[in-house]
This record gives sequence, structure tokens and C-alpha cells, in this order.
Amino acid sequence: MSPGDIAADLAAFGAAAGPDSATRRLLDATGAHLNLGAEAHRAAAITWLRAWGCRHLRRADTERTDEALRVWWAGWAARLPGEQATLTGLSEAELASAGQAYAALRAAPAARRNVHGRDVDVAFGDTAAGKLLFAVRPLVFPPWDEPIRLSFGKPGGAAAYVRLLRLSAAALDGLAARLSAQVSDLPAILGRPGSTPPKLVDEFLLMRIPRGI
Repeated sequence: MSPGDIAADLAAFGAAAGPDSATRRLLDATGAHLNLGAEAHRAAAITWLRAWGCRHLRRADTERTDEALRVWWAGWAARLPGEQATLTGLSEAELASAGQAYAALRAAPAARRNVHGRDVDVAFGDTAAGKLLFAVRPLVFPPWDEPIRLSFGKPGGAAAYVRLLRLSAAALDGLAARLSAQVSDLPAILGRPGSTPPKLVDEFLLMRIPRGI
């Protein structure tokens, strides 16, 4: 595809999605540095996840969701890439650790659901885990909505997530090379200066996949 065609798809996404007021509120509440060790930051992240479509995180289960995030962060924060890390700069060890962090988060019991009159645990899940990692490290992790997962032919899980990261990094590196640019320059070049490079991948795929492309 030409850069113009890619930019057109991204522009269409922007027009359809409109202003991302939920993310703006999250950034304002956290000073653009999400620290899930802080109760107020966890509350802001949960509110943002619900606004981004994670409706299985019921308001009635807020305490359970909060605890799941607190425990996960305590175990994995130190093993995540740094705040200035980038997707295209991840080492093999960092990719492997990202997959493990994702797997731990997706499996965490974060809510409940009533099934035949009985409450059962509901895991954080693939979609919420992918989005939360994006919120924590927006320069590293793309969101991972269900249509994208299904189009890759994978049901989810750590291996599929790491594959997404590898393919996304390769796509960004390849496009930057074609344009004789840095990966960090791509959002401005493609008309989406408010998006990070990993978010560009998400936006592009969300426009192409529903059309079967």
C-alpha cells in the first residue's frame, strides 16, 4: 500500500472514532504516567477500560478488579519495559517477558458473572489485558481487540500476543524504512500525531479487518 492509502485508512478511523475523551481523562488523572500501584490510578484505569468497551468489568465488581490490578502490578511492574521503551526496540527477552506479563493479567479473576443463579469468576481476559498494557506503555504495546485476534487465526494467549508484537514491530520498521523516516515520525507523517506507533497498527487493522482485507 502507498503511504497515502495508509493515511486515508487512518483518517477514516479518526473520523469514525471521534475524539478519545476517555483517554484524555485517563491522562489527566494520571499525569500521563499510569502507576497501578496507586489506588487513584487503578480507579482511573478501570473507568477507562469500561469506556473502551470492557463491559465484563462490572461496577459491582470494582473492588475485585482493583485488587486484580494491584496484585498483577506488584508482581510485574518491574519486569515491564521502561516508560521510554518502544515496540520496535524490544529485545527477545523483553518480548518473552511481555508475553508472560500478558498471560498473568489475562488470567487474573477480575469480576463475577451470574450463571444459572450462581456467581462465577470472570478473568480479566485478552481484550482488557491488551488494552491495559497499552495504557501502561503506549509506546510499546498496541491494544488488541477481538476482531484483530480472530483475524490472526488465534484465540488469544501469550504466544499469539507475542506474535502480534513481532508482526507489528516488523510492519512499523518496514514502513519507516520505505519512507526513510524514524518509526517515531510515522504518526505525524500519516496524519495521526496524537497516536503512538503501536496505536497506528491497531487503528489500521480495525479499519481493514471488517472489510475482509
